[in-house]
Amino acid sequence: MTRSLFASMAIFLSTFTWAQLPMVDIALADNGAGELEVRVRPDGDFDEFFASIVFTIRWDAASGANLDQIAQAAPVSFYMPVIKSGPETDAGGYRYQIFAGFGTNALSAFGESWTAGNEILLMTIPVVNGTSLFEIVNDSWTGDVNNNGDFYVSLNGQDQTGIIYQLSTGVRVEGAPGAGFSAHPNPSAGPVVLDLNIPEDVRSAVVEWHDASGRVVRTDRITGRGAVRFAVDVTGLERGTYMARLTCDGVMSTERVVLR
Repeated sequence: MTRSLFASMAIFLSTFTWAQLPMVDIALADNGAGELEVRVRPDGDFDEFFASIVFTIRWDAASGANLDQIAQAAPVSFYMPVIKSGPETDAGGYRYQIFAGFGTNALSAFGESWTAGNEILLMTIPVVNGTSLFEIVNDSWTGDVNNNGDFYVSLNGQDQTGIIYQLSTGVRVEGAPGAGFSAHPNPSAGPVVLDLNIPEDVRSAVVEWHDASGRVVRTDRITGRGAVRFAVDVTGLERGTYMARLTCDGVMSTERVVLR
């Protein structure tokens, strides 16, 4: 599946509006039943044409694990059916599976609409024959012109690709529960409240705030364990988009936070 295919849809999509389209992020999660969940998250309301999506899941080839058949529920299965794009491929010690989807109708045709900030379950896929750390990634393999597996989203034929918001976290099927957190309100004029879930056996927990250039502009060391809540004074930070990254003993999870 190549993006040249997506460009050929431009004439058909020209009847849709182009203003104020949301950016669409993507994440991977373990649903606790031996399955991976792929979720998308728009940063604005939307009920038009979800034209296409491409993403790649990567895991350790030595694990022997494979990905089984995709499952999707209505109405997502109606307006964005997703398929495996080619076979699983081993490269550089990793195993890769590319996925692609092509829109069929506007969301509104099925009485569906997206709400800004809400996750949409795009698909689930069982893991078989082993367990490993799974991630949605953009790397040198996915970016190779022969693979075309980098994360990509098109709305109304326009590139609206957001971020992989669990880029460094991934999930471990059948593994121990890891750390997690949420930030609210989001967007916020401050302060921002962080709700953290820190496993009791974690030795080091740190929250770092990265600006749009990737520079660390604030660091908070977390001493509590279990459910931890604290308010972050963001008055010293400029308005804009930040990545708040929680790192627990080297395992990371991230949230995008918008300050206004």
